[in-house]
Amino acid sequence: MVDRLAEIRAAGARLVFVGNGRPDQAARFAQRDAPGCTVLTDPSLESYRALGLRRSIVATLGAGSALGALGATLRGRRQTRTEGDAWQQGGVLVLARGGRVIFLQRNRDAGDRPDLAGALAALEAERQEARPG
Repeated sequence: MVDRLAEIRAAGARLVFVGNGRPDQAARFAQRDAPGCTVLTDPSLESYRALGLRRSIVATLGAGSALGALGATLRGRRQTRTEGDAWQQGGVLVLARGGRVIFLQRNRDAGDRPDLAGALAALEAERQEARPG
C-alpha cells in the first residue's frame, strides 16, 4: 500500500498502519516499510476485537495463507520473522471525518491482500457525497 501512497493522499486520505507488536517493533516497521506513514500498535488487540477481525491459527496456517505466501514470494516479498500476535488477522478500515466507517475489509486469512480499489472507491463516493450541489 505504501507504493500507492501518492494515490491515497490524492484521494484526501492518510495511510495509518495498526499492528499488535511492541512499540519498538512498530517503530522499526515504520522506518523500514512505511516511511511517511503513521504506525500505531495495539498489543491488547482491543481495536481488532472492536472491528470484528478474525483471530485464528487455521487462518494463519491454512491453505489460503500458504497460497498468499507463495504469491508474495513470486512478487519478491518474503516473510521474515513474526512480530506481534501471529494468529491475529488484519484488514483495511477507512474512516470518514467524524469517525464514520465507510469501508471495512476483514481478512479471512493471512493470504488476503488489501482491497485498495474498494477503499479508494469508498473515499471517492464520500467525496462526491460531501460536495455541495
